[in-house]
Amino acid sequence: MRFIGLDLAWSVRNTSAVSVLETSGAAGAALIHYQEKLHSDKEIIEYIASAASGSKGVCVAVDAPLIVKNKTGARPVDREITSRFVRYGAGAHPCNRAKFPQGVRGERLVKELCKSKYGFKHQPFIHRSTRRIPSKTVFEVYPHPAQIVLFGLGKRILYKKGSAETRRGGQKTLQKKIKTHLLAPQGKQQATTKPPGKQTRLPKPIPHIIRNALLKDLLSRDIDSLKGSALKSHEDVLDALICAYIGFYHWYWGDEKSEVVGDMKSGYIVLPRKIS
Repeated sequence: MRFIGLDLAWSVRNTSAVSVLETSGAAGAALIHYQEKLHSDKEIIEYIASAASGSKGVCVAVDAPLIVKNKTGARPVDREITSRFVRYGAGAHPCNRAKFPQGVRGERLVKELCKSKYGFKHQPFIHRSTRRIPSKTVFEVYPHPAQIVLFGLGKRILYKKGSAETRRGGQKTLQKKIKTHLLAPQGKQQATTKPPGKQTRLPKPIPHIIRNALLKDLLSRDIDSLKGSALKSHEDVLDALICAYIGFYHWYWGDEKSEVVGDMKSGYIVLPRKIS
């Protein structure tokens, strides 16, 4: 099973990024490819088709609106997400058709992916009784509130807005959070509840991202050296990695620990569920 995270620019004037995870073992997935700069709809569709080739199942998790019916204002799901997460600085951008004079890009991509030649279904709902079954689906996600839940944050990480210095600091923090909360622990560490000298393995996040050379390359970049478009591209591919993980998490847990906020009529967002 593969999980394609797509940080989709709302307009073709800006670049989009993609990260691809592939399952390995009972609850792990490895980063097998990423692309920092995709431009046209055609280029994105071709990339997804290529990344999906040879896999029994593929989930495409898209950070962009896929259903927008309202002409003005915000979608009901945008208001719901904002009501839950505004205190963390992670509210949703108000989405309406007036903001897309050339049409909603996410809707176009979903329509194309759902054609018979690609075979995807626009289906965000996964019941716990049907989870972990290979399928070809596409659905909308939103990294900021997902990070609040997955990382246990009190405030949103500032890696997309502000000065270059602020964004660099935010990207460093995001990379650390990914390593700490989403990756399988590396080696053995001292356990505080064990006798001195006793070593134990820390529990793996479930599900988790497996460490490999490609992931190390991505998460070990010298962010201080990144400027301009290179800094923006790195931010986008980190978002795409989070999207891919949300897709993996949703497929693994279904509605036990993940939820679909909203509906297929007015718009929705797939979100990890905050378990108390």
